[in-house]
Amino acid sequence: MTLPTRAELEAVATDAGRLALTHFRMVAAERKADRTLVTAADRAVEELLVARLSALLPDAGIVGEEGTARPGRAAEVVVIDPIDGTAAFVAGLPTWCVCIGILRGGEPVAGVVHLPAAGETYVAVDGRAWWNDGPLTALGPPVGEGDRFIVTHAKAHLRYRIAYRGKVRSLGSTAYHVALVARGVADAALVGRAHVWDLAAPGAVLSAVGGRYEYLRGGAVDLGTMLDGRRAAEDVVAGSAEALAALRAVVSPAS
Repeated sequence: MTLPTRAELEAVATDAGRLALTHFRMVAAERKADRTLVTAADRAVEELLVARLSALLPDAGIVGEEGTARPGRAAEVVVIDPIDGTAAFVAGLPTWCVCIGILRGGEPVAGVVHLPAAGETYVAVDGRAWWNDGPLTALGPPVGEGDRFIVTHAKAHLRYRIAYRGKVRSLGSTAYHVALVARGVADAALVGRAHVWDLAAPGAVLSAVGGRYEYLRGGAVDLGTMLDGRRAAEDVVAGSAEALAALRAVVSPAS
C-alpha cells in the first residue's frame, strides 16, 4: 500500500484539530471504565478521522482509542488517538494533540502529531520528519541554549526516584513528549505503560531521526502486539540509544 503524502496527513490532522478546537474549553469530561477521561470532542474527532482515513486508505485496518476496530486487507494499520492528552484538553491547556500513526508489521512508518492550540505539527513519512515547515535531523546532543530536560508521565514521581541533573517536565501528552524528544529539545522521555495509540504517530517521527522505543528494563517495544488495546507490558522510554542508556542510569524504583 502506498503511504499518504505529508500534505495528506497534515490536511486530515488539521481538519480534525479545527473540530477539536470548537469544543476546547467548552466541554464536560466523563470517566471511562479504566478511569481515564473522555469527552464528546474525543468521539467527534475520532468519527471524523475514521471517515477521512477510510477514504484515503481504504484497504488499511483502523484502530482508535475510542473504540474503532476495523479490519483491513492491507499490511498497514492506521492508529488514531483523536485527542492525546484529554486531561490537558479538559484543563484548558494547549498541549493536547491529534495523532494519526500508520504501522506496517508493527513498525511505525508514517505519522502526524498535530497540536492545534499550540500551533505545532510533527509529521513523518518514508523516513523523513518535519516540525512545522522545518525538517528534523538525526538525534544528537540537545539543541538550544535553554535548560536540559526530560519528559515523564504524570505519575512518574510516585513510581521512581529520578536523579537526572536537569529538569523533569510533564506536559500532559505522551505523543507530545515523544515529539519533543524527536525534535531534539528533550533528552529522553519516560512514557510509562502507554497504549499503541499514544505511541504510533510520534513513533514514526522518532524513528525518522534515529530514535527508538525500548522498555525501561531493556528490550525493544513491538507496537503490533498492542493493537488489541492492551497497555505496554512494561514502562516504555523514548530517545536515542545513548540517551536511553543515560536515562536508565538515573531512574530507579521508588522505595
